[in-house]
Amino acid sequence: MSTVATATPLVTVRRVNRHRVQRRLAGLLTYLGLALALVFFLGPFFWIVTTSLKGNEDFFAYPPVWIPSEPSLTHYGRLFTHSSGARYFTNSLVISSLSMFAALVVSLPTAYSIARWRFGGGFLSTLLLVLRMLPAIALIIPVYLMYKLLGLTNSYLGLVALYTVVYIPFAVWLLVGFLRDFPVEIEEAALIDGCSRLRALVRVVIPIIAPGLAVVALFAFIATWNEFLFAIVLTGIETKTMMVLVTSFTTGGTDQFYGEASASVVLGVLPAFAVAFFLQRYLVKGLALGGTKG
Repeated sequence: MSTVATATPLVTVRRVNRHRVQRRLAGLLTYLGLALALVFFLGPFFWIVTTSLKGNEDFFAYPPVWIPSEPSLTHYGRLFTHSSGARYFTNSLVISSLSMFAALVVSLPTAYSIARWRFGGGFLSTLLLVLRMLPAIALIIPVYLMYKLLGLTNSYLGLVALYTVVYIPFAVWLLVGFLRDFPVEIEEAALIDGCSRLRALVRVVIPIIAPGLAVVALFAFIATWNEFLFAIVLTGIETKTMMVLVTSFTTGGTDQFYGEASASVVLGVLPAFAVAFFLQRYLVKGLALGGTKG
């Protein structure tokens, strides 16, 4: 009996130690996997950033120059002074911002009517998703012909209107989930206190679903900023965007423009990072807000 009693604690201790080792090994492998993923995804961006800060003599140096000894913003200066980078950057910023606000203004009342009064039934919600699935390449020819006829090519109005229409289905679909999660009792209390339906929406509903609106705004801004097909077909020299400028450096002969090409990529990515950074505290809450119902 004493031998069995002594063996039992030893077995328990061994199991506990084995469990601890397994947990530590699992944690180590998890962090190792995350580190490899970060290197895989952020490594190219790190190389682009350092290339934009290198001198021309460092591009083909051997061994490779990972971090320039004397970082320089010369390529950024040339991008703005010789390549109309300031104009393209301003165009992207204006078009993306206007499209984001327009999408919010149009999609919020649409989503509200669907969530509160089941406007259109399930058919409208399905139709919105189907419209979102349409590839841009299937729309570009009819859109170009229509815009050419209406004189909307090479204009802010044409691009903002198009991006707003293209993004509305996805924005409405997201907002419907947020609004259906919103407690109807709070809105009804505001109506009983004398608020109109519009005032209850503006004063009660919108402040509470603000994280959801931030998610929609972020997605709209990034989608518009990164859009390329419509931008290259429907714009002229006055309205070209940063994505068009990036491709002008990355296609064809770029032997002497690696620095400017890298600088254009960095400037093309930074605004999306900045918007995501400023809205990050709303993202998790906003995604969870509309994640249980749709």
